[in-house]
Amino acid sequence: MEAYGEDIGQHSWVSAAELQSDAVRLRLGQASGLLDLGSGPCGPLTFLIAQTGCRGMGLELSPSAIRVGQARAEAMQIQERFSAQVADLNNPLPVETGTVDAVLAIDVVLHVLDRSALLSEVKRVLRPGGRFLFTDAGIITGVITNEEIRLRSAHGYTQFVPMGWNEQRLKDSGFHVLETEDRTESVVRNAGGRLRALANHREELITIDGAAAYEKQIDYVRTVADLAARRALSRYMYLSEAVEAKT
Repeated sequence: MEAYGEDIGQHSWVSAAELQSDAVRLRLGQASGLLDLGSGPCGPLTFLIAQTGCRGMGLELSPSAIRVGQARAEAMQIQERFSAQVADLNNPLPVETGTVDAVLAIDVVLHVLDRSALLSEVKRVLRPGGRFLFTDAGIITGVITNEEIRLRSAHGYTQFVPMGWNEQRLKDSGFHVLETEDRTESVVRNAGGRLRALANHREELITIDGAAAYEKQIDYVRTVADLAARRALSRYMYLSEAVEAKT
C-alpha cells in the first residue's frame, strides 16, 4: 500500500489502474488465454485473471516466486484458471505454437539478452491477430552518466535502448504496432512510494537483510526515481498485434 497505493502483489512499476486499462487493450475475457512473461510472484497475472475471467499462465525464472503465485491464486480461488512454470526468457518459450491469445511482459524485456529472439518467440506462440503488450523502463531520452547506469543495473543484465528501437524490432518480428504510450510518470510515482516505504521500515529491513543490502536498494530506487523525474530514462508501453503470415 505504501509503495503502490493499491497492492496487488506487483514487483515493478505497474499499478492496478494501468493493468485494468491494459486488459482492455489485450481484449481479455473468459475465452482468452494470457501468457505473462517474467511473471514474478504473479500479482499482476492473478489480478487480471480475477478481473477478466481469462486463463493465465506465468513464466518465471524464480521457483520461489512461482510458489508465491500459486498460493496467491489459491487464496483468490482462481487456481483452476491459473498456471505457472519455471522458464528462462533467454531460451525458447515452453509454449506450443499458435496457442495464446495475448502476451504480457511488464518491465522485463530490458533484462533479456536477445530481445529480437524473444519477440520472434512471442510471435510464434500467438494466434494470428493475437496481441502483445509490454512495458520497457529502459528507454534513453536524456543524458545518463556511467555511475547512474551502474546503479540502475544493480539487479543484473540491463539493456537500455533509444526511442524507436522497440517499434522497429516489433515490425521486424512480424508485429503491427497499434499503440505506444509514455508511462514514465508511473516510475516517478511508484519509486517515490518505494522510497517512503523503505524509510518507514528501515530498522526492520536492516534486521532482515542487513545494512549493505538496504543501502543498495535505496541507491537503486533513488537512481530510478531521479532518472525518471528528469526524463533521462523513460518507461514506455508498446501494444502490437501479430500479423498473419502470407502464404
